[in-house]
Amino acid sequence: MKNWFRTLKALVWKDLLQEWRSKDMLTSMLAFAILSLFIFNYAMELDPRQRAELAAGVIWVVIMFSGTLGLNRSFLAEQEQGSFDALVMAVPDVAVIWLAKQISNYLIMLILIVITLPVYSVLYNQNLFVPQFLIELVLGAWGFSAAGTLISSMTVQTRMRDLLLPVLLFPVLMPVNMAVVKAGQGVLSGAGWETYQVWISILLVYGIIMTTISLLVFDYVIRE
Repeated sequence: MKNWFRTLKALVWKDLLQEWRSKDMLTSMLAFAILSLFIFNYAMELDPRQRAELAAGVIWVVIMFSGTLGLNRSFLAEQEQGSFDALVMAVPDVAVIWLAKQISNYLIMLILIVITLPVYSVLYNQNLFVPQFLIELVLGAWGFSAAGTLISSMTVQTRMRDLLLPVLLFPVLMPVNMAVVKAGQGVLSGAGWETYQVWISILLVYGIIMTTISLLVFDYVIRE
């Protein structure tokens, strides 16, 4: 078990260091997110009440589509270098590869959220730094990265991976999308906890279920 966690730490560090050196994934995600926010800002003239109702949907759409750009590159480095088979043989358990990729994607998603929220707040003159809203975004990002990392491993070796990934991923993410938007609307409109607690619970349960399923089936996915 100690060797398992040591391997996980090494793989996560490798992915983050590689991204820090190239900045390919993070740069494309941030550029897309900020440009999308500017487009939404000029396309919608909303009063304060409408902004509170639409803010959760707008911010999550931007984060979700930006995150999809990053997911496309999750396993691309190993594929281009021809090192994935060697990586599979080197680790004590194949599932550790998925978990390392998932954690790396999740941390990058958190960076995206931290940068996107202040930009949105400035453009729309609306404070999004509400603890409950941040919690549901964090839970939503976990569910997104869990499902996205697994599906990215399925599509990485296909020629149409850039198109196939969102086609397969977005239907799977429907519970997350609904829960994030509904919970966010409740939080930002000042509703009571009882009106959106069920959506927070859905995000938590979805993340646990998708993480468990991915750990169980990842070995089969990559070998098939």
